[in-house]
Amino acid sequence: MGPYVSMDVTESALTAYRLQMDVVASNLANLNSTVSAGGAPYQEMGTVLQPGPSFGAALAGAVGPVQGVEVTAVVPEATPPGATTNGVDVVQQMSDLIGASQAYDANVSAFSVEKSVEQKALTLGQNI
Repeated sequence: MGPYVSMDVTESALTAYRLQMDVVASNLANLNSTVSAGGAPYQEMGTVLQPGPSFGAALAGAVGPVQGVEVTAVVPEATPPGATTNGVDVVQQMSDLIGASQAYDANVSAFSVEKSVEQKALTLGQNI
């Protein structure tokens, strides 16, 4: 395991949850839209999160265990029972937004801790 693998994993989660929040924001922005650009009724979108290779592993071409998370697709969701006339369920979207926001914040905290651990490890050799 390389020195920055944990940072790569956290970075992939930050990217994925940021995209998930963008998709939810788009759904909420289109709450009052009656038709999409193609003329069909607006349909809320969702993200598909899956384990994925870390950026560092992909860059180095290393073959190893799957690390991190990635958004593999942004797909239309089925019209939920509590949806408005245009197919957006506000309660579900706000719930998704809160969950993604909390996951993003947790990963920001984890990245901060990882950074301080790496900085401390760099100073260990100076005290000898």
